[in-house]
Amino acid sequence: MKPYDFLAQLLVETFDVPKDKITPEANLTDLGLDSLSIAELVFDVEDEFDIEISEEDADFTTLGGAAELVEKFVEAKDG
Repeated sequence: MKPYDFLAQLLVETFDVPKDKITPEANLTDLGLDSLSIAELVFDVEDEFDIEISEEDADFTTLGGAAELVEKFVEAKDG
């Protein structure tokens, strides 16, 4: 599964975000996630893709930005 699709599914299933609110431009805090929820999201992504994202690297605010970051880490791991 692609990072964006996984993140979108996670937002719907785990964080109860309405599917129609999910777009690449969607700001995670506007979707109802606080810093703890975003940390949990990062942990779930790390487990799913077998990557490690440092706190400094986890500098994203939108769903699209999060997906791009995950893709970068996955490519570096598989590289």
